Amino acid sequence: MTAEAGRPPTQARIQLGVFLSQMHWIHGPGWAELSRRTGLSVSTLQRTARTSGPVPSEKNVIKFVEGIGDDPRAVTDAKRWWRKARIAERGRLRTLNAPAPAGVRNEADLLTALAAVYERDGAPPLRTLQGRAGTVADSKVPVLPVTNASRIVNRERLPTNQRQYEAFLTGCGIPEHALGPWRQAWHRAQLAQPSPRP
Repeated sequence: MTAEAGRPPTQARIQLGVFLSQMHWIHGPGWAELSRRTGLSVSTLQRTARTSGPVPSEKNVIKFVEGIGDDPRAVTDAKRWWRKARIAERGRLRTLNAPAPAGVRNEADLLTALAAVYERDGAPPLRTLQGRAGTVADSKVPVLPVTNASRIVNRERLPTNQRQYEAFLTGCGIPEHALGPWRQAWHRAQLAQPSPRP
């Protein structure tokens, strides 16, 4: 979803643009040099740093920041601002009313919780999600097919098994050490009586 024409930018989009513009103004090279370093056109870089318009891709935001300097903290901050801007632009997270993992009772709850995890991560492109989710051992076969990822984020179907479920969570930025409550939620949903789909 992109920002509608004429719609005022969200506060988070403004903050992302201010963060990137300030980085460029204080530390950055000229636009032409930044373009050379990042492989992005000057116009793409300028759109990325604007405080209005659609939220740029996460990939372009990261390239922008890395092109200015080698500061992992700046990349982390940029990703945080990007996620906030994407969440605000999409506007879906607040409408989900998703339970925390401990509050998941059935399949419908789990589908909603998974959709919320995806939205909190900024709703990355499904190919990006697939790449982050990893591959089957000793192969290039993705654990999470794009069609399955689409069904999960649209609350149509749960992952086919626990391995794919955990791969989805990993793809959405949930670290290994935080998977415990999610594993319990998976087991509760599997044991519950079938519930109506949202």
